[in-house]
Amino acid sequence: MFKDPLVAALREHSWTFPRLSRRVLRIVFCLVLILAVVDCIVLELNQRRLVLPQFDMDLLPYHDARVTRRNALLQAYQKPPSIIFTGDSRVKNGIIPEVVARTLGVPHETFFNFGTGSQVVRFAREVFLPHLLDVDVHPRYLVFGVSPDWALEKRRLWKLIDLYRESLAYQFEHAPVSNRDQVERFITRFLSYRLSIFRYRQDLIQSELIPDLRCWFLGDCYRHAEKTKIKPAHFKDLERRSGFKTDCGWGPQPFDGHTTGEFLGGARFSNEISLDRENLLGLFRECRQESVIPILLIMPIHPSFRQVHDPVMSQNQSQLEELAVQEGVDIIRANRDYSDLTLFVDGHHLSHQGAVYFSVDIAQALSPYLADLRGIRSRRGGSTEDLLRWIYLLNPEIEVLWGRGVEEVLEESSLGKSS
Repeated sequence: MFKDPLVAALREHSWTFPRLSRRVLRIVFCLVLILAVVDCIVLELNQRRLVLPQFDMDLLPYHDARVTRRNALLQAYQKPPSIIFTGDSRVKNGIIPEVVARTLGVPHETFFNFGTGSQVVRFAREVFLPHLLDVDVHPRYLVFGVSPDWALEKRRLWKLIDLYRESLAYQFEHAPVSNRDQVERFITRFLSYRLSIFRYRQDLIQSELIPDLRCWFLGDCYRHAEKTKIKPAHFKDLERRSGFKTDCGWGPQPFDGHTTGEFLGGARFSNEISLDRENLLGLFRECRQESVIPILLIMPIHPSFRQVHDPVMSQNQSQLEELAVQEGVDIIRANRDYSDLTLFVDGHHLSHQGAVYFSVDIAQALSPYLADLRGIRSRRGGSTEDLLRWIYLLNPEIEVLWGRGVEEVLEESSLGKSS
């Protein structure tokens, strides 16, 4: 009778299998335990803002680790806000929902700022809007802050969309659940959470390990704001400031008070990058399919930025406005004067004072969209300076993180104006 030599060999040495399997199980258990302990240590250091203070690693990322905290703030709302602002870093630094609400005399929860860094129109269409639907948030209006390059076809930023879709954490979260039993759902959730923490590995290396090594051994602990080289800021302080957000999503500009406000860099785009018409049309269409009304908000810039980027920038904006008119999309523009350098940190990101100034500016333009909510009127209106004092009082952590009181900020602003 033919005997398989492999089977015979396994039978002969089968007595070693239980011992080997126990050893493998112990190794696997120890590795899982070590991983869990390391996770707990990193999470605890993160909660104390000693490691990656810009992020909240305890929150499961939905598409990008940088927006988890803002997403958690939105989820804390009792009901979806009527208006959500979104756009790139100019929006998240430049619109204070609390100031808009106070100016109009409506509850703060009427608005929310969900700006995401490096956002372009395709990201808004394929990532941001689907995310809101995933978490069952349907605002009445989505106000897209149009910075000079938000609506352009900047393909190098499209890779953020690929990273979002290819992430294992995202794939676990969005896998079909109809055929899963309770055990499989638990395992999937566990792996999804572990993979979500693993996604911070690049930030741990780039934002913690490398800067720490440069600081310890080379004494290079400070970062300069573009080419200004005025009042350099410690890299860890900037990380802490970047992590702060008000309850309504505003993230104050971390370089506030460290620059002249003027744009001193090279051109960020040229006439070789065209308007992303396809994704703009798709974004408008898909918003309306979900009964969400899109609105475009032209973000302010300083003349020093315009001087470097015109006539291309003006041409791009004209094309965008023509497309919006063609599609029946409303456009909101800033009406006040933005030539004062104290309103900016670099010519296109608004300072703390600039964010208050701009938020008051757009409040009245938003008023018609909230006609049915105007029953409450604020009697506490005031100047930009009074509102800046109020927002600092409402968020005392700003003074702690920036190391400067509101009166010092106002004094610097007055000196800037006089000079």
